[in-house]
Amino acid sequence: MNGKVITVIANNSIQQPKSKSKRPIRGRIIDSLDQPLANVTVRIKNSDQVTRSDEAGAFSLDDVPVGSIITFSLLGHSGREISEFHDGIIVTLNAVQGMLTEAVVNVNTGYQSIPKERSTGSFVIIDSTLLNRQVSTNILDRLNGVTPGLLFNGRNSSGTLSTGADQKDLGINIRGRSTIYANANPLVVVDNFPYEGDINNINPNDIESITILKDAAAASIWGANAANGVIVLTTKKGKLNERINFSVSSNVSFINKPNFKKDQNYINSKDFLSAEKILFDNGYYDYDLTDTYSMTPVTPGVGIYALLRDGKITAQEADKRLNDLSGRDVRSEIIKESYRKAVLQQYSLSLRGGTKNFTYSLSSGFDHNRDNLQRNGLSRFTVNNLNTYNPVNNLEISTAINYSRTEEKPNNNLSANLKTTDLGNFKNNYLYPYATIIGENGEHLSITKDYSKGFVESAVDRGFMDWSYRPLDELALRDFRINRNDLLMKFMAAYKILPSLKFEVQYQHEQQQLDYRDYKDANTYYVRNLVNRFTQFDNVTGAKTYPLPQGAILSLSKNNLYANNGRAQLYFDQTIGKSIINAILGYELRERKTDGINRLSYGYDEQFGSSIDNLNYNIAYPNNPGGSSYIPTPDGRVLGSNTRYLSQYFNAAYTYDNRYVLSVSGRRDGANIFGVKTNDRITPLWSTGVSWNINNESFYNLEWLPKLKLRATYGYNGNVYYGSAYLSGVYSIANITGNPMIQIRTAPNPSLRWEKVGNLNIGLDFATKGNRLSGTVELYSKNGRDLIQPTSLAPQSGFTTYMANTAQTNAKGIDLNLTSLNVKGIFNWSTTLLLSLYKDKLVKYDAPQTIGTIRNYGEVTGIAGRSMYGVYSYKWAGLDHETGNPMGILNGLPSQDYTAILNNFSPDSLVYHGSSRPTKFGALRNDFQYKGFSLSCNIVFKLGYVFRRPSTGTYYAKVVENQPHLDYALRWQQPGDEAKTTVPSILLEQNENRNAFYSYSDILVESGNHIRLQDIRLSYSLPIEATKGLFKNLQFYSYLSNLGIIWKENKKGIDPDTFGFNLPNPFSIAFGVNAKF
Repeated sequence: MNGKVITVIANNSIQQPKSKSKRPIRGRIIDSLDQPLANVTVRIKNSDQVTRSDEAGAFSLDDVPVGSIITFSLLGHSGREISEFHDGIIVTLNAVQGMLTEAVVNVNTGYQSIPKERSTGSFVIIDSTLLNRQVSTNILDRLNGVTPGLLFNGRNSSGTLSTGADQKDLGINIRGRSTIYANANPLVVVDNFPYEGDINNINPNDIESITILKDAAAASIWGANAANGVIVLTTKKGKLNERINFSVSSNVSFINKPNFKKDQNYINSKDFLSAEKILFDNGYYDYDLTDTYSMTPVTPGVGIYALLRDGKITAQEADKRLNDLSGRDVRSEIIKESYRKAVLQQYSLSLRGGTKNFTYSLSSGFDHNRDNLQRNGLSRFTVNNLNTYNPVNNLEISTAINYSRTEEKPNNNLSANLKTTDLGNFKNNYLYPYATIIGENGEHLSITKDYSKGFVESAVDRGFMDWSYRPLDELALRDFRINRNDLLMKFMAAYKILPSLKFEVQYQHEQQQLDYRDYKDANTYYVRNLVNRFTQFDNVTGAKTYPLPQGAILSLSKNNLYANNGRAQLYFDQTIGKSIINAILGYELRERKTDGINRLSYGYDEQFGSSIDNLNYNIAYPNNPGGSSYIPTPDGRVLGSNTRYLSQYFNAAYTYDNRYVLSVSGRRDGANIFGVKTNDRITPLWSTGVSWNINNESFYNLEWLPKLKLRATYGYNGNVYYGSAYLSGVYSIANITGNPMIQIRTAPNPSLRWEKVGNLNIGLDFATKGNRLSGTVELYSKNGRDLIQPTSLAPQSGFTTYMANTAQTNAKGIDLNLTSLNVKGIFNWSTTLLLSLYKDKLVKYDAPQTIGTIRNYGEVTGIAGRSMYGVYSYKWAGLDHETGNPMGILNGLPSQDYTAILNNFSPDSLVYHGSSRPTKFGALRNDFQYKGFSLSCNIVFKLGYVFRRPSTGTYYAKVVENQPHLDYALRWQQPGDEAKTTVPSILLEQNENRNAFYSYSDILVESGNHIRLQDIRLSYSLPIEATKGLFKNLQFYSYLSNLGIIWKENKKGIDPDTFGFNLPNPFSIAFGVNAKF
C-alpha cells in the first residue's frame, strides 16, 4: 500500500449553493478513534496548492474554487477525496490493517537529508512535539531524559561557551567522553553549520527538530569535530503553497526558593560557639585579639569570650549574649531579604507561509527571567528571518538572518550558602551562622569581615571612609551586566543541473560580542576598602592623599568571536530499477577567530563617563592597617586566537530493492593548530556501514513483526584541540615595571596531530503489528587513539611537560529505546523506556601522577586500566578506640601515619570504587491521551556510580573557618563512640594530613544510585470547532519539574545530583498557551 492513495468519494446529500468566488477552507483531520492526525497531505486535486495538518490535525487552504476536489493522504491510512465541503469540516481517515502507521522520516545530518529507512547510522530524531514537552530557556535542557545515550552530568547548567581558546563544558555527553584534554562537548550544528556562539542565544521556540548523530556513519561526515557526537538543530521554515500561519506562544514558570535546611555544609550556632570556646580557651585567638598590625577580625562570639576573660562583662551578661547568638540562623535572614520566588517568562511570535516559488519565516522571541536571588536575572530577545526563492526552474536561493541579544545581571552574591568569599574573609571562608544582617526596625546591620571591630568602628574618626560591611547595602550598589550580541547570516544557492544532480554553495558568517561590565559604586565595601587601604597620611600635617582615587570602579571586558564557513557541494540522487544511489561530494572552509581585551577604570564617574588614569602602578604603597602592596593593575591583556580548517569530504549510499543499504564516507580535515608536517596537519577520517531491511525479504512472513532492520557501521571520528603545536604565551603588562611581557604557557610540539576515535556500532530496529511494541537496540564500542595529554619533559628544557598524542581510551555500551502502545482507542496510553549501559577505561595514560590527580573527583583521573572518571580513596580502618583518630592501612596494617599514607598513592594502595559518572541511566515515560487531554510523566534513573560526600573538618579551626558540616554533631567524643560513628574526634592542633586522609577515605564514598520523578506535563487542546474557526490550534498546558527523588541508595539524605555540595534544584511549575491562527 506504500505510496498508494485509496480514493473514496463521499456521498453527501447536503448540496452547497453555487458560487463563482473562491474561498478559504479550514478543517480538522482525525482517525477512527477521534484522535487528531498530523502530517496529513491535503491537496487540491489537479493543482499545486498543498498543505499538511499540524499536531492538532488542523489544516487550512486558501482560495479553493467551488467544485474542487480535495485529497487527503497519510502513510498507513486509507486516503480520501472530498468534492463537497464547508469551512470547519472534520475529515476521518481510517488506518489500514497490517501497515505501519509511521510517516516517512528524514534524517538531517547537517549536510544532507535522507530517509531514515535508507540510513545505516545511529540517529535519534526529536520532533517538535517531544522537544516542546519541556519548558526551558536553554534548548539543550529539553533533551534531558528524552533520548538514550545522552547524559546530563550535572556539573554545568549554564551551557555557555567561552570565546577564548578553551570552551566551557556544556554538561552533557553522548556515549561518554572521547577525549581527555581536547574539547569534550558534542558538536552543535544549526541549519547545516557548526554553531560557535553561546548556546543560550538559541530560542527553543525556533527549533523544529533535533537530530542526534551518535556513530561513525552518522557523524563521520563532520570528521574531526564529531567524536563526541553531533547535535543537529533544524529551525522552523515556511512551506511552498502554504497560506500564512501565525503562531503565538507564551509560558511563565514559578520556581520556589531553595530549601537551605537541606544544606549539610553547616553547623548550628550553638555548636559553632562551643567550637570557638574550645579554641579560645586554648589560646587560638590570643594573637588575633592583640594584633595591631593587620587588625585581624574575630567573631562576636570570640569577642564575648574575650570581654568575659578580661572582666569587662559579668558571666551572667556573657551567658545572656551567648544564648541570644546561639538561637540565631543567619540563613533565615538571608533567605528572607535576599531571595524571592523565581519567575521565568517566555513569549514567541511567528509568521510562516509560502507561494508556489517563495517561502518565508519570520519569528521573534522574548525571555525575561527573574532569578531566585534578588537583582539577578536574564532577558533575551531573538529575531529570525529565513526566505527561500525559486526565481527560475531548478534554481533555489535562500537567505537567513538570526539575531540574539541577551543581558544577564548577576548582581547578588548574598547566598544562603555561607561558604562564600563575599561573606567570608582572608581567614574565614565561612560566615559565622549566628550573624545578623538586619535589625529589629529593618535597618541594615554590619557584620565582622576583614578587620577587628574596634578598628572598623574608629575608622571614620581617624580620617578614613566608613569601613563597615553591610551585606544588604551591597545589593543596591553594584551593577554587573553581561551582554551577548550574536548575529548569524547565511546564504545558499542550489541549482539542479540534471534531474539527479544538484550543485549547491553555502556561506555563513557569525559574529558574537560578549561584554562584561561590572560597575562598583563608590559606596560599595569593595571600593571603600580599597581606597582606605591605600590612603596616605602626612606624618607632619596629617593631610590625606589618595594614590587610589575615591569614586566608583568600572571593570570592562570585551570578547569577540568571528566565524566564517563556506561550502561547495554536489548532490547525486538516482534511481535505476531497484537500485538507488545517492551521494554528496564537497569542499569546506572554516575559520574561527577570537579576540578580547580587559580594562579597569578607577575614580569612574558614571554621569560623564570619565575616570582617573594617571595612577602609579610601580610603587608599593604602605597599606592600612599594615603592610604594603601595589595598586591592582588594569589587566590590559589582549587575548586572541585564529584557527582555520579546510576539509574535503564525500558520502555515498547504495540501496538495492529497499532491502540492502551500503554506505561509505570519507573526509580529510586540516587545521593550522597542529604540527609542521602535512601529515600531522591533515587527517583522513572515514566510515562504512551496511543495513538489511529483513522485513522486505520474500521469505519474511512474520505478520506480527512487520518491521525488522539490522545495521552495522565502523569508522573514525576526531576531536578538536584548541591548544597549539607551537610555543604559546599570553601578552600582558608587568605589574612592577609597567613594561610589556609574555607569559609562556605551553611548550612546542611540532609532531602534535589530530586525535582519532574508532567507532563500531551494531543496531536492530523493530516494530510489531500496529506498532504495539517498537524500538531500537544498539551495541557500540569506541576506541580513542593519539589522544592528547601532558607528557613528561626533561626539566633542562625549561618545561616539565608538553602536550603529545600518547593516550588511549576505550568505551563500550548498549542503548535501548523501547516504546509500547498499551491501550489504543478513545483513551491512549503509551510507554517509552530509555536505557543506556556504559563503561569506559583509560587504556594508556602517561601523564605524571600526583596526589592532586587522584583526588580530582568528578574529572578525568589518570590511572590506566580504570574508568576515566574513577573515584579513588584511602583504605579506612575505623577509629582508634582511645583517641578517635581515623586509621588507614599502611603496609597491610592499621596506621595513623597520615603523611606516609598520603604519599603512598599508587593504585594498589588505594580503593577503587568505580566511576563518578552513571554507567546505567535512562528514563521511563508514560503518555496518556483522552480526546483533547494529554498527560505525560517522566521518571529518570542513574545507576552504577558513586560520589564522594563532604564531611566536617577534623580540627576545630578547620570546622569554624572553612569546613563546617552537620557531621560535626556526630564526632567521636569518648571511647566507645567508634561503635556508633565514623566521624573522627576533633583536635585542637592543626593536622592537615589527618584532615586530608579523612576527607579522601573510602568511608565518605557513597552510592549515587537513584530514581527521580523528573517532570509531569498536562495539556488540553481545544477542539477546532469550539473556536468557531478562529484558531487552527489552541492548547493550554502546565508543566511541573524537579518533583523529587523516588528512591536513592545512600542513607545520608543527599541528592546524588548535588554530590552533597550544592542544594537540590527547587520545585518549579509552568503554565503556558500555544495558539495557531
